[in-house]
Amino acid sequence: MQASAITILSLALIGVTLAAPRSSVVKAHADNGILNLLAQSNLLGSSGDPEITTECFNHFMPILNEISTNFSVEYEQCVNVATQASANLSAEAALNRATFMKETSAICSDFTSCHSDTDNLDFFNCYATAASADINEIYNLSTDASNAAISLEGGLQQIKDTENICTNTAQSTYTEKTSETYREMNECFINGLPSASTIAIN
Repeated sequence: MQASAITILSLALIGVTLAAPRSSVVKAHADNGILNLLAQSNLLGSSGDPEITTECFNHFMPILNEISTNFSVEYEQCVNVATQASANLSAEAALNRATFMKETSAICSDFTSCHSDTDNLDFFNCYATAASADINEIYNLSTDASNAAISLEGGLQQIKDTENICTNTAQSTYTEKTSETYREMNECFINGLPSASTIAIN
């Protein structure tokens, strides 16, 4: 009966450490070392006093659940902030794009207005005049478009870098706190709960 209870609780702990929306791949990677501690906890729990084992599991399961929940929330916040920042940057780029399209339409209209000239000489002179008048605008447009592309690419990369730093920090905190909790649970299996056990979650 005791072995069965330990197995069920161990599977529950595995679920705690592996279940998280969108962050499951990250957590699976982070959990490699933690699962070794879980295996150790399972061995210690199954070989210890049943009453102490139950007491330890009852104490540490809520802590592990809270650590897992906090990680999921923090990870999702990182992703959501990055997603919103990317959306804002894309909206700004869309406005710039509309401006560029308006400018090129104006330049093109200078040339298409020449199409109404029925005389070939007038047509060619019209094109020459339009090209001469718009040459500076075309160069400026080329420079501005190039700068806009560089700015957009740099902005998106900065957002991605910030997101990676944020998710890596969340992962590191999750791994550290979960590992420490498993160590304390292993000690509990051997020595029982301290009289005043306090474990920081946040």
